[in-house]
Amino acid sequence: MKPMRVLFILLCLQPALVMAAPRVVTSIAPLQEITSAVMNGVGEPQLIIDQQHSVHHFAFKPSHMRRLQQAELVIWISRHFESGFNRVPEVLPATTRQLELLPALGLEDDDGHIWYSPTLLQQSITIITQALADLDPANHARYQDNAKALQAEVEAWRQGMQQRWRNRQFRLLTDHIFLAHFNRDLAMFEITHIQDEHAAHGGLKDLERLEDWLSEEPAGCLLTLEPPSPMARSLAYKYQLPIVDITGIDSAKDSILWRQQQLASALETCLDEQQADSA
Repeated sequence: MKPMRVLFILLCLQPALVMAAPRVVTSIAPLQEITSAVMNGVGEPQLIIDQQHSVHHFAFKPSHMRRLQQAELVIWISRHFESGFNRVPEVLPATTRQLELLPALGLEDDDGHIWYSPTLLQQSITIITQALADLDPANHARYQDNAKALQAEVEAWRQGMQQRWRNRQFRLLTDHIFLAHFNRDLAMFEITHIQDEHAAHGGLKDLERLEDWLSEEPAGCLLTLEPPSPMARSLAYKYQLPIVDITGIDSAKDSILWRQQQLASALETCLDEQQADSA
């Protein structure tokens, strides 16, 4: 091949090489979905803990560690939320950028389910967008445009929820703590939980608290993200609470906005069940 032709081909390939997508790894599916939306048109982040594994009881494999060590940016909720991520900063190369979201949001909380809070979700989008822009300045404008579009959709969801549930008295029991941020943000429901994210409850004293709470006034349902614990099933049976699994509400789509819609649909199901029982 003639030298001039080789040079021409290299020049043609150069923009593609320069614009190669950054290597981004996320811990869990919701973070992958947020990051994927921001990176739309640039690249696709990789995932460590897929939907078939528990976030809190996950065991790293060598392939996961290789994926992390090859990343330019690693994003996770907190070293206490995702099992095994407490040691991630120790094994990452010094050149790998790290984004631990709860501290970045200024939170010290047991509830890492920040994507159910519109405010925290929008803040997370901003933080992730800035991390991507710092890593990949050439695509800064694209990341910003994608982030603005996503945040607008999140805001539309918030407004729809507020309009739908305004002035409604509704009580929910959850199997573990995953709607604390949601309820602080929207302040529309009275919610209590049976156990924390690590499947631990407070024993007899906590059971008495739950019994008192359920005896005061009926709850709409037992809302879960995973198979309910024996205690949760026992309380649901005793107080005739329908068990509604958020992830069982049409989980075919994999986007962060669809997760919010799943929650909205689950709440509607709870309301329908409550109204059917009272009829």
